[in-house]
Amino acid sequence: MNYYIGIDLGTSSVKSLIMTSNGKISALSQKDYDFDKPYYNFAEQDVNVWWESTIFTIKDSLNQLRKIDSNYKISGISFSGQMHGLVPLDKNGNALRKAILWCDSRSVKELNYINKKIGLDKIMQINHSPIAAGFLLPSLLWIKNNEPHIYEKIYKVILHKDYIRYKLTGIIASDITDAAATGVFDSDNSFWSDYIIKELNLDRNIFPDIFYPYEISGSITENASKETGLEIGIQVSYGGADQVMQAIGNGIINTNTASITIGTGGQILMPIDKPIYDKKNMASHTFNFLFPNTWYYLGAALSSGLALKWARNNFCNTDETFKNIDSKVKDIKSGSDGIIFLPYLAGERTPHMNSDASAMFLGLTLNHDRYHILRAVMEGVVYSLKDCFMILTDDLNIKCNRLIASGGGSYSDVWLQIQADILNMEIYVSKTKEQAALGAAITSAVADKEYSSYEEAIKNIITYNDKPVTPINENVKIYFEYYQIYKECYKRNFELMSKLKNIAY
Repeated sequence: MNYYIGIDLGTSSVKSLIMTSNGKISALSQKDYDFDKPYYNFAEQDVNVWWESTIFTIKDSLNQLRKIDSNYKISGISFSGQMHGLVPLDKNGNALRKAILWCDSRSVKELNYINKKIGLDKIMQINHSPIAAGFLLPSLLWIKNNEPHIYEKIYKVILHKDYIRYKLTGIIASDITDAAATGVFDSDNSFWSDYIIKELNLDRNIFPDIFYPYEISGSITENASKETGLEIGIQVSYGGADQVMQAIGNGIINTNTASITIGTGGQILMPIDKPIYDKKNMASHTFNFLFPNTWYYLGAALSSGLALKWARNNFCNTDETFKNIDSKVKDIKSGSDGIIFLPYLAGERTPHMNSDASAMFLGLTLNHDRYHILRAVMEGVVYSLKDCFMILTDDLNIKCNRLIASGGGSYSDVWLQIQADILNMEIYVSKTKEQAALGAAITSAVADKEYSSYEEAIKNIITYNDKPVTPINENVKIYFEYYQIYKECYKRNFELMSKLKNIAY
């Protein structure tokens, strides 16, 4: 039987998933890691940790598969990867420094320079998206300004999953869905923006060629085969940004269906048939999607699953599981008995575009315990995603008929109900977990012509729970009132947040 591998290089782990040609998951392996925070606002990862972790998951998943089918054939491999950051390579393909991540905000000074030099209107005209600290472009300028000895050695600058693909194939390139979210992309012409590159005095040659996720990049090299156990010559397609692969794994490739994802960060995503311009907020994104002349809306919250992990690590015993947290918080009333949490632990993107935004609790009293705090964190995360959703439906007037949950937030019955209640929408959940890795595996099957199209693949592979999670009317009313206070908390405190950071840092 033919099998396809999807590799999802995330912020907190890498996963290798093996799928049969008919869409059944036969093996799954995960290797966790953390990111480095050497200084305030820094977020980095060692590419060697990525590669070693990927080798582990490939070998482990292949060992799982051998127990099921000793005559297996891997027919294709593709990728999903965390977005926005960068990996600078020298002419020998070696990483010149640790990778800078999407949640890194050291480049605020460079971001302000870009916005002033190019102008926000011009940026939106070219990118169809504002640029944030942590995007490839301001991070690249930070390297140029602060690490010139590294900048002058850069041969190519690539995205994170591109590095793993390079290690497997020897090909240095990127794909349109990842390139579109770098800040240096001409969205209408589907290529790097010569205008932005020239205005910022960058070297055009360091930006790699761009392809579509389902195009063939190359094949497994002899060296990669020795390290991973994969056969030489297995075809490898380019893959794409994790949000796009997650959408595929959820069966979302058409308009009017959106995903709500709670992973390390949180996102609201919907495919759209034309670029949209968030003039009111200048804080949501339009990026290029799977096919020519297709795009997707993205509202992004920076601390979602990350916020709950932070709260668990700091307020609970070290052996406290998320499953146990679920059982403890489920009986606490909606609204956490009067606590509101702003989840801005790493600044915030949508709807504020404010690196100085910080987290806060409102309403804590002696009557609250740690589980009230944990539930408030879960609710605060969904309030932030409601901000993203309201831009789509209210400010941009785009109708959403269906909302599909994914990421770690879709594994929690309590969190799913909170999502349904706060957004006042039925929430559907795919029966297949690990949607980003699955989306990558589906992409490899489409690249291999196992399926004639994504539509055919999704029709044959993706199914949903029989009944959606339905909003509870009483909770909807309660959360509506809490949400108004949540929004007011930021309005009244964002200036104080900046003053406080200026004093502290």
